[in-house]
Amino acid sequence: MAKKQKCPEFENHERWLVAFADMMTLLFALFVVLYSIANVEKSKLAKVSSSIRKAFGYEAGESDGPNGQPSGNANIEGVFEKVKGNTRLNQSGVEAQDRDLIMSIAKEKIEANINKLVLGQMKSKVSTDEKPFIFVTKDHDGIRISLLARHIFAPGQYQLDKEAKSILDGVAQSLKGIDKIIRIEGHTDSLPFNKGDMTNWELSSSRAARVVRYFVENHDFAPESIYAAGFADTRPIAPNNNNENRNLNRRVDLKLLYDQ
Repeated sequence: MAKKQKCPEFENHERWLVAFADMMTLLFALFVVLYSIANVEKSKLAKVSSSIRKAFGYEAGESDGPNGQPSGNANIEGVFEKVKGNTRLNQSGVEAQDRDLIMSIAKEKIEANINKLVLGQMKSKVSTDEKPFIFVTKDHDGIRISLLARHIFAPGQYQLDKEAKSILDGVAQSLKGIDKIIRIEGHTDSLPFNKGDMTNWELSSSRAARVVRYFVENHDFAPESIYAAGFADTRPIAPNNNNENRNLNRRVDLKLLYDQ
């Protein structure tokens, strides 16, 4: 009796349909999610925005409507503008150029005001051959106004003298309208200073604090917009190898912060 031949196994050539079906299912789920996100109710989104603002310490501003919803064309995404890690803060190209241009314009305005309100008033008191005692420079993060200490304080003292008050009056008027945080920095040279318990650290801090107090009490600077810092001899702008250079290091800097 002849042996029955075994039927050949059928080879399935359509197994790709399983993977294709899985992919189509995932794509369908993705589009459903995208559609649901695109149709979020603005009222609910506004409530979420308001709660996030409160969580990060931002109070509802004048542009906010009922329930914390921004009025007019206010952008809800503005809630996240100042949150650390936001990609908007990392767009350093255009923003850096804009900030540099703004600082350049502000620097020219401050210099013009200082030349008029400070140096113009001091011409009769300062000899023509004396070097400048006030400088305006632009850093990468702000504008710096440097005042040499010998025109503001007596040697080893932190009380303002009469000449200092007229100088600071002109500087304060020059800064009106520039809405920036100001850090008043005290700097000394590297010569040891010991007067009672005071060292260069206390001297530089006390001088900076005295300028802050004068601006707040006499020119209505908001206390939260200005603060003092003492750096002693840690940030020299010239070598401490002669008296002329040490005079440059003994200074008070007013730093307008544009990175805050």
